[in-house]
Amino acid sequence: MAFLVGRTFTQLLFNVEEMYLSESLSAAQIQQFLQAALPGLTVFPWSALLGAEQPMEFDSANPAHIFFEVTASEVPQFPHHLAIYRTPSTDEEARALWLAQALSRQHCLNVLVPFTHPEKPQDPFYDIVFRQGVSYLADDRETAFGEPDAKPVRLLGPHALPRVDFDLFGRLIID
Repeated sequence: MAFLVGRTFTQLLFNVEEMYLSESLSAAQIQQFLQAALPGLTVFPWSALLGAEQPMEFDSANPAHIFFEVTASEVPQFPHHLAIYRTPSTDEEARALWLAQALSRQHCLNVLVPFTHPEKPQDPFYDIVFRQGVSYLADDRETAFGEPDAKPVRLLGPHALPRVDFDLFGRLIID
C-alpha cells in the first residue's frame, strides 16, 4: 500500500500486523476479539505511538504479551488504523488477513489489509478488503491519502485467499 512506505520507529522495533477499519470499535471490543483469536497470548491495549504509558501488567520480556493500538487513518473509507504489535515474526501478512477476515465477519464491518499480489509482488498498491468476511482485491493507486477530495480505494472484484489457520500463539499451522 503506497501510504505505508514511511514506517514509524515503533513499527520497526516490533513485528506488526496492520489493518484499516471502516467503523470504530472500542479498545475492549478489539482486546476481546484478539484474546479469543489468539488465546495463548495476553493482549493489551496500549497507545504507544500516542505516548501513553505502558500498561502496568505488560511485561516486555514475556513473548506472550502483545499489544495493539488504534489511531486515525488517512484512508478515506477506512478512518481507523489498527496495529497489532509483538506477534510472531513470520507469516505477518497471512496472519493479518486471517485476523481481518474474522474481525470483519464478527463485527459486520469493512476491513482493509495491505496485500502483496502474488503475480505482481513489486506493486505496492494492492489491498484486500473484507466485507462481512468476504475478500475482495482492491487497488489504491488513485487514492490521494489525507486529501479532502481523495478518490476511494477501488474494489477490483472478489478474490479467493488460500485457507490458513493459526495456533493459540499466532503461529501458522502447516498441515
